[in-house]
Amino acid sequence: MRFRKLSNASAVDILRFHRSLLADTVRTETYRKAIEATVRANNVVADIGCGSGILSFFAARAGAKRVYAIEEGPVIELARTLAKENGLADRIVFINALSLDATIDEKVDVIVTETMGNTGLDEHIVRAVDDARRRWLREDGVIIPQSIDMIVAPVDLHFDDPSFWSATRYEIDFSRAREYATNMFHPLDISEASFVAAPAIAAHVDLRHANDGAVHATARVQSMRGATITGIGVWFRAQLTNALALSNQPPNACPSWKQSFLPIGSAIHVARGDEIAIDVQTFDGMEWKWSIATSNERAEQSTMSAFPLLTPR
Repeated sequence: MRFRKLSNASAVDILRFHRSLLADTVRTETYRKAIEATVRANNVVADIGCGSGILSFFAARAGAKRVYAIEEGPVIELARTLAKENGLADRIVFINALSLDATIDEKVDVIVTETMGNTGLDEHIVRAVDDARRRWLREDGVIIPQSIDMIVAPVDLHFDDPSFWSATRYEIDFSRAREYATNMFHPLDISEASFVAAPAIAAHVDLRHANDGAVHATARVQSMRGATITGIGVWFRAQLTNALALSNQPPNACPSWKQSFLPIGSAIHVARGDEIAIDVQTFDGMEWKWSIATSNERAEQSTMSAFPLLTPR
């Protein structure tokens, strides 16, 4: 077996990230309530992307006889240590792997995961849960969260990344980087004041049913005011149980998430009452394509035109 020590910078980043998740009490307590309302004595639970192990610990304390804590990153070693020091190691089986590559030799009663990025779908939750559901979940099993709504709104916020790269700096033309920046989505705190139209649910993904990872989100909204649209604001609402939900919708009560801003390369001008069509497509949160259109203008971007593929060594 080959051991590898993390660099100090990597270790600091890991702890800082998981501290931000645990410090988000709305997120963590809502998950705890959902797990306590779902997990029964002697249940078997799979936790996909266990991170520091907190959801696995909640499941074990709720009465699960066994929890499979699955995590591909090095933070699993922290989770393993915490389980031992909190008297939970006898009920938690740690699997250091991507869930798609993991094997569990029994059916589970509950699948729980908090692999939701700022859009809700950008941490590969759809395909991971579908795979786990097909391979591991009992016929009457439960999934937390059971569904995710993608919510969108056209926005007129100022975003200076493209303009930074548009300028010549140190006698070097950096304009190619502007194209990359415009074809990526960016984590931002989006203010309600920047909404050009009322937010709309553009896609509903039911994780309890078959999903191939492809999501096509569409919405048609009307401008509330005259404005210059610079992109699309995107966030999510996750239904954990019938009674419990989480959302990062502005104003955001869950600081471990931001919203996502999907910029457009050329701004679109609208008057009050204009109809705006929004289209967002993704496959498993890996590649994204989005467009905004009115009766007169249309702008389209894609992560396929974003940062280039790495050159093989």
